[in-house]
Amino acid sequence: MAVSSSQLANEYEEIRRRFAASPYIQIAATTGTPPESYEIVYHVKGISGLTDGRPVTVDNHRVNIVLPFGYPHFPPNCKPLTPIFHPDFDPDAICIADFWNSSRSLPDLIVHIARLISYQTYSRQDVFNREALDWATANGDLLPLDPADFGALTPVSAAEEEELRLEISEMPETVSEEFLQAAASGEEEEIAAGPGADEGRPPAPPQADRSRRGAERRAAGAGSGKARKILAVAAGVVLLLVGIAAGLLLLDLHHFGAAQRQWGGVASLVSENRFAEADQQMQEILARLGKVRFLKKTEKQALREEVGRLSGAEEFQAGLQGKILINGRYITAQQQQEITAVNELLGKGRELADAGRWREAAEAYDKAATKTAALKDLAPVPADQVGALLNRSRLQAEIQEGNTFRAGQKWEEALKSFREAQKILAVMKDEDLAATRSEVQAMISELGFTANAEHGDRFHAAQQWSQAAASYEAALQVVDKSRGDLAQAIKKIEGLRDVAGFNAFHETGLKDFQEGRWDAAIRNLGKSEGLLAGARAAGGAPDITPQAIKRKILSATVKRDEAAVAAYVTGEKYDQAGKSLQSLVAAIDRSGLAAEKEFAAARSSAVERIRAYQFQHEIQQKINYLLGRYEAIFKDFFPSAARSALSDPKITYVKQQGSLLIFNMQCQEENRQQRFTLEMNYQYDTASGQWGPHP
Repeated sequence: MAVSSSQLANEYEEIRRRFAASPYIQIAATTGTPPESYEIVYHVKGISGLTDGRPVTVDNHRVNIVLPFGYPHFPPNCKPLTPIFHPDFDPDAICIADFWNSSRSLPDLIVHIARLISYQTYSRQDVFNREALDWATANGDLLPLDPADFGALTPVSAAEEEELRLEISEMPETVSEEFLQAAASGEEEEIAAGPGADEGRPPAPPQADRSRRGAERRAAGAGSGKARKILAVAAGVVLLLVGIAAGLLLLDLHHFGAAQRQWGGVASLVSENRFAEADQQMQEILARLGKVRFLKKTEKQALREEVGRLSGAEEFQAGLQGKILINGRYITAQQQQEITAVNELLGKGRELADAGRWREAAEAYDKAATKTAALKDLAPVPADQVGALLNRSRLQAEIQEGNTFRAGQKWEEALKSFREAQKILAVMKDEDLAATRSEVQAMISELGFTANAEHGDRFHAAQQWSQAAASYEAALQVVDKSRGDLAQAIKKIEGLRDVAGFNAFHETGLKDFQEGRWDAAIRNLGKSEGLLAGARAAGGAPDITPQAIKRKILSATVKRDEAAVAAYVTGEKYDQAGKSLQSLVAAIDRSGLAAEKEFAAARSSAVERIRAYQFQHEIQQKINYLLGRYEAIFKDFFPSAARSALSDPKITYVKQQGSLLIFNMQCQEENRQQRFTLEMNYQYDTASGQWGPHP
């Protein structure tokens, strides 16, 4: 919980005072000290549903409000406990995000829910119940169902209410619109390929007055015919040359004027980013300037240089490649679209985050992060900043969903969400998240404890003792046992763990006993004995006593050791048989049950057999001694026998005679391809410890 306990207590006191005398709103119940959950009763006219299209009105409603982890930064979880037919209600939640983002006041939220129930307000978009919105739209003349001011401390007079209504009605409705208009127009004069009729005709040469010319001719006398012909030809040539020159000059003027007019349109094309068309126009301008041969050489050169400067400009060349200048860099139109998309996604993410819609915000930031990575250094926002926004949104989304699951007692889902939050926190280096890390860890501990305890309860109810004990132990392992608010719950789980553990080991031990698995029976019954006190303190194993378990353990010990003794005797391992019996006697003596008939008889039998097996072990040792020395003994007793010819020794204990142990010894002798049996009696004096032939 992000808010302190003192703040919660102050908030509760304010709620209690504010609604103590309210006829509309009552605090029916709270959970926690200070409260983290409220049950509110509303005596407000509302609708529980529609019957045959008609509203069923009621004036008693109940709503549960739970303060989540992260409150007040995260809105409370509000859930109707009675049916409420309203656009902002569904059976599991009430839509309060917009209200909470602007208010963050729990008392005001309680009043806001009353206003929702009475249809004083309701959403028109993104509603929970579309049927309720359709009804409200069709029946607006019936609304609100209850016009009361549910949060007012003093009533509002009729005059004040009318004045307020007039002020609201006189407020102008403002709508701001921005328009961007761009217009470009130009006319291009179509010029014919050749000059016009009048434009191309050379000017008429000056003509002398016929009468004057005649007078001159008459005054000068008649000329020769040859002179007249020469003069006529010369005049025609002059007239032709003048006409050609005039036509060429007019053609230069035509080409230069057309080039100038086209140049005027190029600027408009460039401003509209129509670079390919502008380039085509400039090629045509240069071609026209190339046709200007006689006139405007200075202007022609100046225009040619202007065209060259524009054509060679970096911006123009970038434009031809489909690039535009943004923030001092040339980028393609596709890159510009991607940059715009990133900015739009970042804006959308901020809006969703501000509305508390963290999962959707994370999705927007995730898309922005992908596009940012593709844009690299062209991205409008550094990749690490987008990543930080993404991680924070994911973190808040997991915490938000975890709180929702926790409020619904969906422990596993809540635990999963908070563990995801912890993973996200692990990669976030922000120092201001230390408190959040601590709170998330505390929540994981609490939810892990609750979830495992719940598992244990299910196994306990099904008498699946091993699974129950393991679940209870897991719950105790993850919880912080120093938390005072969980002390009682921890103590309860410890007791249930001991009960389940005792039952698991005791039942398993008894089954092992029945099936002759003596070591397993001793081990499991021993563990159950260690848990018996705790189990009985928690109300388990009421009919089982420590003596009963001890008796069963000792009985299993007797049976185990007896089985071992029998196996040793069969293998003539008398020393091990004797040691097993000694261990059995010691176990009986330690048990405190040696006086009981069953165990007293077992002890007595064991003591007797210990002596017998010790004697048999001693005889066995003596026989082994004789087997190891039989060649030398027979050589001493039968001097003529060759030791290398002796084989197949057999040593048999015969009897004890006083302090003498008498043995019969036999072996085979090979002599001249014949086998002879050599036999003698040998004795051991237990008093003197000496060996020798028995007479």
